[in-house]
Amino acid sequence: FPDSLHYSSNDIEYWLPELQNLGANWITLHAETNRSIPETFLSPLLQSNIEPIIHIKNNYIDHLDTDILTSIIHAYANWEVKYVCIYDSPNMRHAWKPGEFDRKHLVDRFLDLWIPIAMIQLDCGLSPILSPLHQGGTYWDTSFLSSVLTELVNRKHTTIIDNLILAIYAMAGPYAADWGRGGNLAWPASKPYLTPSGSQDQTGFWSFNWYAEIMENILGEIKPMIMIAGGARKSEIDLNTKQTKNIAWHTTCNSTIAHAMISKHLPEYLMNVNYWLLTSTTDDQYAEDAWILPDNTFTAPAATELRSIIMKHAPNIATLGKEYLDTLHHKKNINHYILLPKFEWGLSDWHWNIAGPIARENNACCGFSVKEAALANTVTLIGDNNEISTNIENKLKNSGCQTIRINQRSIDTNINYPTFITNN
Repeated sequence: FPDSLHYSSNDIEYWLPELQNLGANWITLHAETNRSIPETFLSPLLQSNIEPIIHIKNNYIDHLDTDILTSIIHAYANWEVKYVCIYDSPNMRHAWKPGEFDRKHLVDRFLDLWIPIAMIQLDCGLSPILSPLHQGGTYWDTSFLSSVLTELVNRKHTTIIDNLILAIYAMAGPYAADWGRGGNLAWPASKPYLTPSGSQDQTGFWSFNWYAEIMENILGEIKPMIMIAGGARKSEIDLNTKQTKNIAWHTTCNSTIAHAMISKHLPEYLMNVNYWLLTSTTDDQYAEDAWILPDNTFTAPAATELRSIIMKHAPNIATLGKEYLDTLHHKKNINHYILLPKFEWGLSDWHWNIAGPIARENNACCGFSVKEAALANTVTLIGDNNEISTNIENKLKNSGCQTIRINQRSIDTNINYPTFITNN
């Protein structure tokens, strides 16, 4: 979905098998700065070998609360998310507050906002991801990228440069799937804002070739690129007829890209291909671009073709989502389990004194095995986050367990602790 409103447990249960049927290994998820996407949504994706790219776009490119942003990025890193991208299309006027785009030193002002974010990402163990540029754009994307990289070098941000990943768009535009292939070296007549007749530019799928040349010229090497969105859009307008291009073009263009991926004909520096757009609500402004509408009211031929390609070249991928979901909902044969922490010196009297009454009150099993605990309807964790990690607790939740944690703080605030244990 092109929004941040569809991250419930029902959403992941519905869409995970669909993603696997399409052979997805990557997905771009739109997010916000004031709250994170739930780990209960992200974990099944990661467990199914689908790498999420968190894209925090905001209404405008502006100062962000660094404390809140640090907290959110740190949470994503703890949940094993590797890619968080902040801001979108800084080379477009509409990405900035009214009047801001036309002020002097746009690139410098963008970097003044982005560099502190990059440092937060590094501090959290993530790679800094340079915001994707609109292909072409109000400020020509190749010129903007060249200026950004040059300024990073001039400011001597070597740590950022060494770890840099470039986020990109690779929309096909109204062209064939190979438009722009070879970069500016193959099409030297093309200049910023000017693409002569008979020449090609970076406004097609192969935009990454053009960006690679710029990085190699300025940085001396090509940094990895991560595709936020790409491929053919169903809403694309034909340059000649001024009408929406036909669905056959959409299918052919995207299947050609898929075959290029499978045949490994795309450059190694391109980490992924993310098609635009998996789904949307029927009243969304981007609904016309959706490959699949909820409840299967519409499925684009490109989706059917991609499933066919996956079944032919990687048939096992199509069942992984269902298999993983099945593990989340396997039959529970334990009603209540009390999970205790393991220490080299053994368990303290405090833990045993807490566990004993709960076991008697609830006829519960008691032990140290996370695997056994995952077979229970209800799991009571005895100990704080340092003794039984939140990662373990989240794994139990993802296995369908109701979890209750008891630590010293909960005892201090509720002396009669057995009364708040769910008695199933």
